[in-house]
Amino acid sequence: MGELPMSAVKDSLRELSFLFSEAKVSEKSLKKDTKSFLHVFSKLKDKRHPSYVRYRLADLIGICFVMALMGEFTSFYHVEQYVILKPERFIKLGLVEKGCYPSNDTYRRAFAYIDNTEFRETLIGGLRQFFAKVDACTSAKGKRMISGDGQEIRGTGRKKSDGTSERNVNVLNLYDVSSSVTMISVPVEKKTNEIPVFQHLLKIYDIRDTIVTADALHLQKDTCRIITERKGYYCIAAKENQPELKDRIGKIFSSERKRESFREFDRDYSIIRLREEEIAPEWAGAKSIVMTVSHKRVGRKEGPSPVMYFLTSLTDREEIAETVQRRWEIENGLHRFKDTNLSQDRIRVRDRNALKNMATLNNVVYSLYRIAAGIVGKTPNQTKILYGDNPEELIGRIYPLTLGNRFTMLVKKMMRGTKESRKS
Repeated sequence: MGELPMSAVKDSLRELSFLFSEAKVSEKSLKKDTKSFLHVFSKLKDKRHPSYVRYRLADLIGICFVMALMGEFTSFYHVEQYVILKPERFIKLGLVEKGCYPSNDTYRRAFAYIDNTEFRETLIGGLRQFFAKVDACTSAKGKRMISGDGQEIRGTGRKKSDGTSERNVNVLNLYDVSSSVTMISVPVEKKTNEIPVFQHLLKIYDIRDTIVTADALHLQKDTCRIITERKGYYCIAAKENQPELKDRIGKIFSSERKRESFREFDRDYSIIRLREEEIAPEWAGAKSIVMTVSHKRVGRKEGPSPVMYFLTSLTDREEIAETVQRRWEIENGLHRFKDTNLSQDRIRVRDRNALKNMATLNNVVYSLYRIAAGIVGKTPNQTKILYGDNPEELIGRIYPLTLGNRFTMLVKKMMRGTKESRKS
């Protein structure tokens, strides 16, 4: 079997660099427009007490947004010091006046009072519209894929006065793998508390015709039931946290049952379709069990076993293989980028609402780098190197394309030209 089809959105982003290059889109048409982009923050309601308001909320968020694009949004004190020592960029953008710079408490109060739902919808809603345009241009088909996983922010723990330590904050991210957009980030008390939080999110988001994948921690009967009742699909690894289920799956694979075996990417797959009386009565929607062998891990004396088992409500082998292959994009893409490029592990903020808003801002920054990476034909990491010191240019590459029907018309025009040139 040939290479599995990837998400139409990601394919489109990967091809954008070729399309823009062929159409010879000028730098003039992709002019710097950071000020216009930052205008989106003016839509947010300011819940601070009027007597304490000296700086506009939109300007405070704009400053932190620029800092996040540079990978410098690690604490409100750091933002304060950075603006004081290097004010030129922020003065040019109209975010501060010379000699009049906000304190770290001003930033902290602003982020503590912002309604996270409104903040998330204002920012991420715009990104969804952008990806909807890509979908419309490319006639994207197939199931959407979302992934849930917790990320520990290692700089948020602290020692108490009694000598004990407070745990680092763990943030559960619900990530749309198909479009590289983080739907929501929710701080949780500890790792095991991810389960009810994840289940709650699956109840409030539309997951119809969506494949849900997550860490093995989330292979729970209630989770599978919620996904199935809401017309979604799941494919989750079965590990030691469900020993009885893993043992049952292993016994079925050790039998002489009919199976479908194939190799895809760097893995061997073996899929067995379940009978109605097997597993499904307890595990809602279960249709198949999967055994994979990773050739990257074969022969290694240390590290995870090369053999993994999955329980899934999918039956199509291409969908199963693609889900298994891409289930860790949230870890290898989103989490790694935020840790290494956005310095999220250096965050020193404990206020839960402020932390949620900081995570939301970083999620948006990651998506913008993903979009820009598709436009310039680089990886997100490479794009951060190119534009991290010049966030205005990054926005200038993206923002004009999101306005009106310009992006749709441009891509359709380039695609028609590409098809005609290939025919000739």
